[in-house]
Amino acid sequence: MLKYIHLTIAFLLVIPAFILSVFVAIIPAAIMRLFRCHRCADYWTRFNGIILSRYIMLMVNSKIVVEGLDLIPRDNRSICFVANHQSLLDIPAVIAGLRVWAGFITKKELKKVPILNYWIESINCVYIDRKSPRSSIEAILKGVEYIRKGIPMFIFPEGTRSKDGNLGSFKSGSLKLATRAKALIVPIAISGTRMAFESKKGMRRIVIRISVCKPIATATLSEEQLKELPEQVFGAISERYGHMVRV
Repeated sequence: MLKYIHLTIAFLLVIPAFILSVFVAIIPAAIMRLFRCHRCADYWTRFNGIILSRYIMLMVNSKIVVEGLDLIPRDNRSICFVANHQSLLDIPAVIAGLRVWAGFITKKELKKVPILNYWIESINCVYIDRKSPRSSIEAILKGVEYIRKGIPMFIFPEGTRSKDGNLGSFKSGSLKLATRAKALIVPIAISGTRMAFESKKGMRRIVIRISVCKPIATATLSEEQLKELPEQVFGAISERYGHMVRV
């Protein structure tokens, strides 16, 4: 019962924040773009997006602990973040905790959600129809284009959220986005987001842990190394995730 009371209160407090973001972030950014101040508009959108993400995590009574933040390159190189998928809170958690503004592969149904669809498009997300193989190919090509332009992408190679908190296997070809763009892969392990929402119990504060693993360059990998890459990335995330859940 306490779980539903807390989540209902959080929902009622988050919705006004989303509405307020129209006037604080969306409209000002649109005006900046009218005057060709695209860099200022991007900065303003990112600044407010990170604040909104932090607010969401605060409302679900969570504390984010990050390890390895210094391993994330802050230059303009091609980057693809790869993480395990635990919860609907994973995206605001990584934005708030890592302060990264990266595009995500997201289901096309979210395109119809007012306000949220603006935020999705503002971080260069790529919509995908999970029932269409052609849509998957188009999403990869679009993501590759973004990475080559210096826009980081963030993928969840399990393809869907974990149903029991355990790591699922990587989908076949899930790393093609990174390898085709010859991007630097930054493995990310996420723990605790599921306990803050889907498997929440009571109203106690939840510690969410995000750990950045050592980046892996893909540009110079041989064919044999590329075949072993999914196992290498999964192994790095799995090892770090196992350590975090035991803490």
